[in-house]
Amino acid sequence: MEETKVESTRSDDDDVVKAGESAINFLQNIDQEELLMCIFKDDLVTVSEDGKSIGEFVASVEKATKSGEICFLVHASSQGKVEDIPMGTSLQTYLNSKDLSLVYQEHYEYVRVPGHELEKRTEMDIDRETGQLTVKRQVTQGDEIRKSIHRFPKEHLIGFITEGSNLLLQRLLVRCGIHEEMDFVTLDSESGHIVPMTYKPLPERKQQVGKKELTVSGIERCVVSNADLPYTWQSYFMEDGHLTMRVQVGSPAIVTLEKVPRMVEREESEEKPIFGKQPLVWEQDMEMNSRFLQRKEELVAGHERYLREHPEATALLADFFQFLLLRRPRDVVGFAADFFSTFSNSLPEASPYKHSANEAETEPLSNQ
Repeated sequence: MEETKVESTRSDDDDVVKAGESAINFLQNIDQEELLMCIFKDDLVTVSEDGKSIGEFVASVEKATKSGEICFLVHASSQGKVEDIPMGTSLQTYLNSKDLSLVYQEHYEYVRVPGHELEKRTEMDIDRETGQLTVKRQVTQGDEIRKSIHRFPKEHLIGFITEGSNLLLQRLLVRCGIHEEMDFVTLDSESGHIVPMTYKPLPERKQQVGKKELTVSGIERCVVSNADLPYTWQSYFMEDGHLTMRVQVGSPAIVTLEKVPRMVEREESEEKPIFGKQPLVWEQDMEMNSRFLQRKEELVAGHERYLREHPEATALLADFFQFLLLRRPRDVVGFAADFFSTFSNSLPEASPYKHSANEAETEPLSNQ
């Protein structure tokens, strides 16, 4: 099996592609209440040019914890057959809960052509100390394996959007309203370069979903490629951010919604209930839970450091537990008090065997 490997570090500021000011401002001033309303699941089907169902597309957003920090976890997968050839993708992305910056992402793609199977695996990881992005990519085609590693400094990642953050960002843009073209940056995985990516609003249109006609708004996403023509997608959403249709320009397949989500149907048919003030549950509060986890890690690290600096404490506890298991007293608390009081200079001397359950049995042996 033939294997090739490429490594590079991007640091030339002259070649840096920069995001637009409006895009950067949007990410820096995200409405957290609107962001929380984007936590839901989309289920759509992939339809061929002749209207035949050939696959499915699922995307979900939920809260999660990564390296002790509260994040958004984006899951997405698509699978199906085109001309009886199985193909699909799966995506898992962790995003910062404040500005949607990348924490970690795994992306897997496959095409099962008999005798010419193709697999692509891409891993993106942000160094927590330096902010550097490391992109590891492996392409397996038949007996050939191509590996590449690209690194980008923190300064190159302002306004950086990945495939995973794109799914959540578009929901948020729809809910907040996108009124003008916005310029972000993303990764062209084929060339290993950071390239421009634009979002622009599309006019509202009508879409038939089952027996219901919906008014949907659209966003066009265009990604510049250094290795090919630009990639363009047109996506349409309900006003609450649910995806109803996605089309890649030039592709005969369409991802579309088969039925209106139940939550949306219920909201339209019923009056919205009014909820009173609820008590604060700190475990469900992102900021308080994050502080709790951080403080917990600090305490554990402090305790472990103290024990490393005072090995006599560990030895003392080991002696106590060994003595406890040998004597097996009925009154463990009293036994512990007797044992540790022998180390005190202010307390009168006392026998450590006073509260031992088997003291009477061992006393004759001790008097010999």
